[in-house]
Amino acid sequence: MPAISPYRALCYAPHLRGRMDRLVAPPYDVLTEEQRRSLGDRHPNNVVQLDLPRPPQGEDPYEAAAGLLERWVRDGLLVRDSRPSFYACEQRYRDSSGREVTRRGFFARLTLEPFGSGSVIPHERTLDRPRADRRRLLAATRTHLSAVFLLHPDPGGEVARLMQDAMGADLFEEARDDEGTLSRVVRLDDPGRVAFLSDRLRVQWSLMADGHHRYESALAYRDERRARGHRDAEHVLAFFCSLEDPGLAVFPIHRLVHSLSDFDAGRFGDRLASLFRLTPVATAEALRESLSSKRGRPGVFGLAFPEGGFLLAEWKEGEGLSLPVMAQTPGPLRSLDVILLHRLVLEGLLGITPDAQAGQTNLDYAKDDREVFERVAGGRAQIGVLMNPTRIEQVIEVTRGGYRLPQKSTYFYPKILTGLVFDPLD
Repeated sequence: MPAISPYRALCYAPHLRGRMDRLVAPPYDVLTEEQRRSLGDRHPNNVVQLDLPRPPQGEDPYEAAAGLLERWVRDGLLVRDSRPSFYACEQRYRDSSGREVTRRGFFARLTLEPFGSGSVIPHERTLDRPRADRRRLLAATRTHLSAVFLLHPDPGGEVARLMQDAMGADLFEEARDDEGTLSRVVRLDDPGRVAFLSDRLRVQWSLMADGHHRYESALAYRDERRARGHRDAEHVLAFFCSLEDPGLAVFPIHRLVHSLSDFDAGRFGDRLASLFRLTPVATAEALRESLSSKRGRPGVFGLAFPEGGFLLAEWKEGEGLSLPVMAQTPGPLRSLDVILLHRLVLEGLLGITPDAQAGQTNLDYAKDDREVFERVAGGRAQIGVLMNPTRIEQVIEVTRGGYRLPQKSTYFYPKILTGLVFDPLD
């Protein structure tokens, strides 16, 4: 079961904590290059310089990040905390209705275990290139710069109540991100509370919400070090949140199909009608509302086309399950929106192979449906696909059964900011 422990965080020095808004960043894998440049321009010591290094041409980015980290420590910009702690974090944000919502959790050091042990359960597949990138950065810096995000059962709400009480301690640091989410961090070092959390999580499993590539790269690096006779990379930085926390939100990640050489919208619509009921919709806003009204039903999508047409596509339940693209799909996955879209539509009707999907040869992703409509209207996508969110109950059912979802199946919100706390291996 998950073994966690308090640790002495490496963090920005006290004289910098009054400007944390300018120093932190979202996780590296949700940043565009434009956002990365903007954050780097915001402050010379913004964490993106370490976590997503872009040195002058000819320099190794990983060695550049390691050298910069060493310099920041030497110059007193980053300091080790004075005592081992968990770090409780409260995130306040506004939902789509404008209501303020709060989610709480805590940072801890997690002992690494291979997936399959039953302690840490992945829910998405990973790709080779991001894994290699994160492993090389970890090997160079010897520091966990960004936390993996884990969800744990808390049926009695005891951990949630402890987190709420812990937030009454003296403020350690706080930062507000560009989406308006306020993250407040306090130390949690009371021996009784530390022991309670350690014991409680040891008898639970944890679902990985975000950070699959970081966790797998940490495992790979640990195994490399062990093969050389060292046991000095045995843990990863983790953020834990209760599955029952009312502030936990799961948003959809929409799809954009592009660069298909022989795409014909009329022919695609005719083929789609054999598997889905198609209803024309007048406007983008009407498409949003129609899609949302079908939340909970399998295989419902909103489709947008460059010439301004909108369709609501509703799966004719059971249709296409005997096709070769679905034949090898395990039963628990067959009614998931992302599986039905990727297998029946992207692969079966459009010919976008799993490799092309993984490499994004003909497929892009967008968390904001406004980006979908803008890119389609601007002729930069041939089809925009709006999706309903994957429900957390579906994620748990699938992953507890030993299966994984396709990449970009979920968007857990809010994201855990990078730069609040780091965890050095040395």
